[in-house]
Amino acid sequence: MFNKIIVFIAVAFAYSSLSMALDENHYDEQYKQNVVPLLRSMHDGFFSGEKKVQIHYKTLLQANARNCLVIFPGRSEAIEKYAEVVYDLAQTTAGKNLNFYLMDHRGQGSSGRMVSPDDLGYVDQFHNYVLDVESFIKDQKLEKNCEKVFLLAHSLGAGISTAYILLHPKFFNKVALISPMLKILTKPYTYKVARAIVQASTMIGRGAKFAVGQKRFNPDDKFEGNTVTSSLARFKMSRSIFVTYPASKLGGVSNRFVLEVMKGTNLIRSRYHEISAPLRVFHAGLEYFSEPSEMIKICDEAINCERSLFTTSKHELLMERDEIRSEVIKSLGEFFN
Repeated sequence: MFNKIIVFIAVAFAYSSLSMALDENHYDEQYKQNVVPLLRSMHDGFFSGEKKVQIHYKTLLQANARNCLVIFPGRSEAIEKYAEVVYDLAQTTAGKNLNFYLMDHRGQGSSGRMVSPDDLGYVDQFHNYVLDVESFIKDQKLEKNCEKVFLLAHSLGAGISTAYILLHPKFFNKVALISPMLKILTKPYTYKVARAIVQASTMIGRGAKFAVGQKRFNPDDKFEGNTVTSSLARFKMSRSIFVTYPASKLGGVSNRFVLEVMKGTNLIRSRYHEISAPLRVFHAGLEYFSEPSEMIKICDEAINCERSLFTTSKHELLMERDEIRSEVIKSLGEFFN
């Protein structure tokens, strides 16, 4: 098995030599000028997912592009948040030959909700996430329309994608996982204690209630102390998505969500060795949501994997400050070329 690790400890020195599409120092102006028009140009649609939940998606089709990139966001993220990622990748050599396909998971973004309140993070069964991926791929006729199909998935989206890949090992030609949620971090509880709590809560009818410590959407969340990014500009952009697309607001997770993700990801953790597609794993040194040891394990056991560790990054590498994010975008552009 091929395995390689690249550690990024101090990347600021390399930043000046890398071309960044958007610069944090002029972020708002450049975002409005470049990303907003791209976002408005994307095709917007829905299809009926498992149990008739309406699933929202966006596509960007480029003239003469023959390859396809599927993008799945993390928990609570709306796909509109990834417009800057699409813009950046479209500037790369590989990106000029890519059509982009993005999907909101059920229960978040502009996709349908299954319980009330609408900002409760909930899923009925983890496998329904995977079935939605299957339906999306069929709905968009990717097998017919794409010479090669690549995948970029973050956090929860990466966990869902891994389950899909194990069911359809030949579909994706290359796979990039960002901070993959292959096992939930449950601090301050141990994993076993956390599972016992959510399982008991679900059994007594509290599956559709907020898990311990979880709360409703807070529009006044502050940048200081946040656990996802050290980029103020991109933190503000992420929060503005909920203002522009109010239906996408999402708060904390339910007991049932935590239990289903635990059950679903448990099934994949002994099967990493079955992943044969070229795989790249990017993970953060300051991680609060996804278990880092599983990111190491998947890359150690998969047939062809390269892992990049960004020691000073938080969970959302694609929403981080310029010197970190530019390295990730550069690596993705080279990988998908």
